Amino acid sequence: MRRMVLVVGLLSLSSMVGADSLWSGTWILREAEPGGQLTMKLEEVSTGWKVTSKVVGSGAAGASDTYIMTPLDGKDVPVLIDGKPSGQTMGITKIDSHHTVNVIKFKGKEIGVSKAELSTNGKVIKVETDYSDSNPGAPAGKQIQYWDRQ
Repeated sequence: MRRMVLVVGLLSLSSMVGADSLWSGTWILREAEPGGQLTMKLEEVSTGWKVTSKVVGSGAAGASDTYIMTPLDGKDVPVLIDGKPSGQTMGITKIDSHHTVNVIKFKGKEIGVSKAELSTNGKVIKVETDYSDSNPGAPAGKQIQYWDRQ
């Protein structure tokens, strides 16, 4: 479940991808996960964005892929793990070319809100997520993540 919580933060970044082709590519979470490094691949597709994440490294054999497709309009979309619904949804809204907001739900109940900001040089994404008491697998409160372009 801890991995799922980390994915929540990274998925909030997906809406920033489409602001410019600069956003497309692979991003790496600065804090390593047990068993490997959490990576996120961002791709522009049609009218939205696709985000795929996974843990990579020697201890990550058999790690699951987490996937989301977002139209960036704030509507809830399912978070898929290895192609199956996880019970989690995200409603990502693009605010401007450097900012997004993501409402995260689990089984229909809001568990957190993420705000993502792209650095002016396009090399770092900062994600601040406020989790409610109802968040499964992680403590309530603020979590800050930094993602570096690979």
